[in-house]
Amino acid sequence: MGNMKQMKKVLAVALAVVMALTALVACAPSSASEGGEAKKVLRFATTTEPTSLDPQLGSGTWITNVTGAIFEGLVRRYNGEILPGMAESWEISDDNLTYTFHLRDASWNDDEPITAQDFVDSWNLLIQRATPMAQFTDYFTVDGKANARAVDEKTLEVTLNYPVPFMMEVFAMSATTVVRTDKYEETGDAYYQSVPAAMNGPFLLTEWKANDIMVLEPNPDYWDAEKVNFNRVEIYTVKDDTTQVNMFENGEIDLLTVPDTMYGDFEDKGIMYYEDGSNFYIQFTTDGQTDETAKYLANRDFIEAVSACIDRENFVNSVYGGAYQPTVEFVPGSSTGYNGGKKSDSGVTIGSPFTIKADLVKAQEKLDAALEALGATADTMPTFTLVVSDAAVRQTAAQYIQDVCAQIGIQIEIDTIPSATFWSTLREGYRYDFAMAGSGPDVDDASTFLKVFDGEGLYADTFMRWHSDEYATILADSWVAADDAQRTEDLVAMEEYLLSNGPVIPLYFTQAAWLMADGFTNINRNMTGADLDYVFGDKTA
Repeated sequence: MGNMKQMKKVLAVALAVVMALTALVACAPSSASEGGEAKKVLRFATTTEPTSLDPQLGSGTWITNVTGAIFEGLVRRYNGEILPGMAESWEISDDNLTYTFHLRDASWNDDEPITAQDFVDSWNLLIQRATPMAQFTDYFTVDGKANARAVDEKTLEVTLNYPVPFMMEVFAMSATTVVRTDKYEETGDAYYQSVPAAMNGPFLLTEWKANDIMVLEPNPDYWDAEKVNFNRVEIYTVKDDTTQVNMFENGEIDLLTVPDTMYGDFEDKGIMYYEDGSNFYIQFTTDGQTDETAKYLANRDFIEAVSACIDRENFVNSVYGGAYQPTVEFVPGSSTGYNGGKKSDSGVTIGSPFTIKADLVKAQEKLDAALEALGATADTMPTFTLVVSDAAVRQTAAQYIQDVCAQIGIQIEIDTIPSATFWSTLREGYRYDFAMAGSGPDVDDASTFLKVFDGEGLYADTFMRWHSDEYATILADSWVAADDAQRTEDLVAMEEYLLSNGPVIPLYFTQAAWLMADGFTNINRNMTGADLDYVFGDKTA
């Protein structure tokens, strides 16, 4: 401005006034500041956007990372501990069958009070809907109703059918959270496919742009609002892993779940590992894509032929850069319930019909036996489908399976379903032969992996159309086992039965890794519950 020598004096004065006012405005609170302090914002990305925020429908991490913040049940699991939620206290009877919860005075964000009867109604709705999450009400369901009652407005009593050692974890799950049954009954599933009208968690979902961004802001009416530090949480949908990495390195997001193929790239950049307790496998259906392929899937020699084509060590190294542990078992070593502790520390051994290394001679022998039993030949054998999401690494994994099976003449066609609709599509009865799948623990107990293979509407029934009376008997026995030793024996028997007769071919167990920008504290990654738990996190720099 000093170079503008022809400027009139009056204009110079006016400009000086404008500049002074601008400086004053810059010092005042704005959308970027609050009370003179910078807003605390957490930004992260997810490859899959929820198609629904229905806590009774799904427990995928891309769902619970949101629902765990905007809804709250009786208790909350945070940093490995069970903390009070809508219940401020509780008692458990000496026989571990009756749980009595005392609710605090709390309301939904539309001022509707939360009562003990709301929990009873929520659980009965879940039982009625019979979604896969309804399995967690089996512990207290009698004659199609929750064995629970509202003693009064703020006292809830729940009676179990048998003692469940991890029951408080179940009460911390999204499946057993309180929901607005009146809202659901008005619009059905559509209620959770946009911003819910009623929320009761530490945060409120204030914006949801499909395939773009979800924005959460603090719930001013949350009972423990003073512990909520972030003013805003931004969750971006970014399907490409490399794009997420670039966003983190450019400072556009504050937290990065490191892609499993890139662990080695970040070893000297502060990478943090955590045990996520997940397993990955090939699952198959009893009905197949066609009646013809279903005959092959029912033949155990054929299934073992497919497995024997797969060198699990080579698969993990070539597809995932050696990030995971190849396995022929189904329950991860981190699972508890074995002799009172973790499976990996219990000394148990699991008999499996599968092998870590490929064995093409065995694979051909098993295939020949299957063809003979089916009255078929290699020339008449049909082509099979392998369903997989559109995530790049899943495509690579599917191509690996396709290539190794072709070595003995098993032809596989890859059927791609978008990640956002992968599970909802399969849930609707989509016919397929094989699918690349994985599961993580809902509770810190081996039963979380084994229970879902029995029961109408549960995982195996819904996605594989598989059931076994023998397996169901062993599972039922495990719940009433007299001691840890007997329960351990039952858990081993279930896993061995599943490996020899069930609809799964195990591949590997996972670990997860992440990076966090400087200045963030008290953000946790969990093996159960919300994978990313940020509700009480903070930004100190």
